Amino acid sequence: MRFKDMRISEKTKKALKLQGFHEPTEVQEKAIPIGIEGKDLIVQSKTGSGKTLAFLISIFENVGKGLEAIVLVPTRELAQQVEKVARMLGKSHAKSTVAIYGGVSMENQIRDLKYASIVVGTPGRIMDLMRRGYLNLDRIKFFVLDEADRMLDMGFIDDIKWILQRTPEEKQIMLFSATMPQEIVNLARRYMRDPVKIYLSKDELTADNIAQYYVEVGEVNKIAKLSSLIIQERGKYLVFCNTRRKTKSVAEILQKYGFRAYALHGDMRQAARTKTMNAYKDGKIDILISTDVAARGIDVHGITHVVNYDVPLYPKDYVHRIGRTGRMDAHGKAITFVSREEMEYFRRIEDYLGKRIQKIEIKNAGKIKERIDYREHSDIFGFVKFRFELRNELSEWDIVKIADNAGISEDSIGDIYLQGKRGEIKVHYRSAPKLKRIRIFKELRL
Repeated sequence: MRFKDMRISEKTKKALKLQGFHEPTEVQEKAIPIGIEGKDLIVQSKTGSGKTLAFLISIFENVGKGLEAIVLVPTRELAQQVEKVARMLGKSHAKSTVAIYGGVSMENQIRDLKYASIVVGTPGRIMDLMRRGYLNLDRIKFFVLDEADRMLDMGFIDDIKWILQRTPEEKQIMLFSATMPQEIVNLARRYMRDPVKIYLSKDELTADNIAQYYVEVGEVNKIAKLSSLIIQERGKYLVFCNTRRKTKSVAEILQKYGFRAYALHGDMRQAARTKTMNAYKDGKIDILISTDVAARGIDVHGITHVVNYDVPLYPKDYVHRIGRTGRMDAHGKAITFVSREEMEYFRRIEDYLGKRIQKIEIKNAGKIKERIDYREHSDIFGFVKFRFELRNELSEWDIVKIADNAGISEDSIGDIYLQGKRGEIKVHYRSAPKLKRIRIFKELRL
C-alpha cells in the first residue's frame, strides 16, 4: 500500500509527497485508519517504526479550530522532533503546533499557544503553564502519550494522571510505547475506553538488522578501542556512557586526537544542546557521546554504530540504546565494551535477550595507544602477580623496604616467593605502575 491509496485527505497526501513519504510503515498502515475513526488506541512498537506520523496524521485528519490536541513526550528533544513533523503536516492543513518544554523562556511558548491547534510537550512544563493559567485543556479532543514506558521510567506517571484528570471525559486517547509495563497497562484500563490494541514489537529486542557484538576491555583501554574502531569503521557514531562526567571526558580526549566528537548531557544549556544536535544531524559531528537521559527522544537518521562505552545497568536500557541504529530497515551495528567488573551486567542483558552476543577483537589503530590494564590482570582482591629476576640477591624484607621507599605501602604488597634472584610478587593494581619503576629488577613481567 502507498499513502496515495489510503483514505486520508488530499492535504495530508500533498504534505507527505512534498517530504518524500510514499509508503507507510507497518505501524502507520495499521494505526492511521483506526486513529482517524476516533477510537482509543494502544500501540506497542519499537523506536524508529514511524509512530510519530501515525498519530499526527490521525489528529490532523480530524482536528478543528482552537486547541484540540495534546501530545505528551518524555524529553524536550522528542518534543522538538514531533513539533517539526507536525509543522510539516500543518502547513497543508493551515494548523499550527507549539512545542512546550523546560530549559527555555516561557514567553514565546505562551505567545504561540494563542494560535495553536496542537500542543506537544513534556509533563513538567505543561503542568507549569496549566497552573499559571496560560494553558487550558477543557476543549481537548485528542490526547497522545508518546514513549509511555520512558515517561514511566523517568517518574512522570503521576504528572500524566494529573494532566489527564484536567481534560474532558470525552476524548480520544492514543498510547504509544516500545514496551508495556504493568503500570502502563493499568493507566490504559483506567482512562481508555475499549482501546484497539496493535502489538508490533515485544518487550525483547527484535531488530534482526542490528548486528550485535561485544569487546572484552578494561576501563583504561576503552578510549583506545573506541578510537581504533572509529578509524577502522567510518560512520555516524552514538556512544553511551553511564555518567555525565564520563561523556565530557571521552569527548574531550577524542577531540584532542582530532575526532569530530561532542558530548550531550544534562548539564548543558538548551541552546548548546540544540546546537550540538543540529550539528550531529547535519553531519558536522561524526561522534555524539551521551548519557541515557540526554539521548531520550533523539531521532537521527543514518546512525551506523551504537557503542556502549559503559554497560547499561538495566537490560531495557540496552534495548533502547541500540535501537537508535538500524532504523527504518537500514542496517546498523551495536558494540558493547565490557570490563571484568561489568561482565555480570552484560550477562543479564544476554539472558534478557535470550541469546549470546558474539565476542570480537578490535585491533589497535595506533592513534591512542593501549596501556597495560593492571586491574584486568588482578585477582578478586585486586592483587596482580609479577614474575621477576633481581639484579642482586635480596631478602623478602629488603624488597618490601625498597618498595615502601618507592611509595608502595606494605598493605599493597601480597605474597612474595623468592628463590635466589628469581621469584614472584603480588602487588595491588593501583601500586603496580610504581613497581615497574623500581630499579632492583633485572626483569619484571606479568
